[in-house]
Amino acid sequence: MISVIVQTLNNERTLSACLAALVPAAVDAIVTEVIVVDGGSTDSTLEIVEDAGAKRAATVEAAVAAAKADWLLLLPADLRLATGWDAEAAAHLQNAGGRAARFRSAQWWPLRLDDQRALLIRRDRFGKAPGRMRRLDSRAYTVS
Repeated sequence: MISVIVQTLNNERTLSACLAALVPAAVDAIVTEVIVVDGGSTDSTLEIVEDAGAKRAATVEAAVAAAKADWLLLLPADLRLATGWDAEAAAHLQNAGGRAARFRSAQWWPLRLDDQRALLIRRDRFGKAPGRMRRLDSRAYTVS
């Protein structure tokens, strides 16, 4: 259902928590793959990616092209989705008619329109103006 694209750069402190929050959704087949785009990390970020079994791509655009699912969830590595995000995302996919969505942060709101944090979007809409978006769950993630 969802290909997750995680953007990293020296995120050894936060990446494990970001990836761990995706596991229940992977078990339920909501997340079908995780693709990590690394900006040239010099810490142990890439070892964490390898240990997690995530795929790698050189750029976000390459990750989008390689994604197998019709829906993408774009996340920075310092973001950890809260319990229950997957059920709300699955409901959104079934009921939103292709509309993009953003998860709200527990720390701050509103998100700027150009902010790509926790963006759920159809792959065919990536790189285009997302149009009217739905806001999901008021406490969907925390930023480390």
